[in-house]
Amino acid sequence: MSFYLYLMRHAKSDWSGPGTSDYDRPINHRGQKNAKRVGIWMADNNFLPEKIVSSPAVRARQTIGIVSDQLRDSQVNIDFDEDLYLASLDTLLESVQLYKNDVNSLMLVAHNPGLDYLVNDLLSRSKSTDSGHIVMTTANLAIFEYKDDNFDPEQDKGTLIEFIQPKEL
Repeated sequence: MSFYLYLMRHAKSDWSGPGTSDYDRPINHRGQKNAKRVGIWMADNNFLPEKIVSSPAVRARQTIGIVSDQLRDSQVNIDFDEDLYLASLDTLLESVQLYKNDVNSLMLVAHNPGLDYLVNDLLSRSKSTDSGHIVMTTANLAIFEYKDDNFDPEQDKGTLIEFIQPKEL
């Protein structure tokens, strides 16, 4: 059975609060709309992750809250992992290895630049014909498919099957 790896960057954050720490920045109105668009697209196209692991930063929590609200009756398990806040490529690869077991689909919600590095690292080993560079702007979603959950994200080839940009939905 195929394994689906969903990688999403948090939605656009609100920079208007001058005293707000990076960790506590919420998403803005555009971010709310874009997160909802992505969630609706996921539900309409039956891309329903079994497990979601998110950075606990406010903007990531809000993003996944809005996305998961759109997934209808899907019984998704959501966890928050402090290690995903501003995670490096290596930390994100370790997170995929850690959380991919016992599910057929995993979604990580994280931040740049680490998420950019992860998506492009996976793309460089991908079976996809598109070998270009992907920029993970806010609320973008990349979906990779692997043959099963025994894959090693540092060595095995998956296929980039979808790259969703909310402005195009």
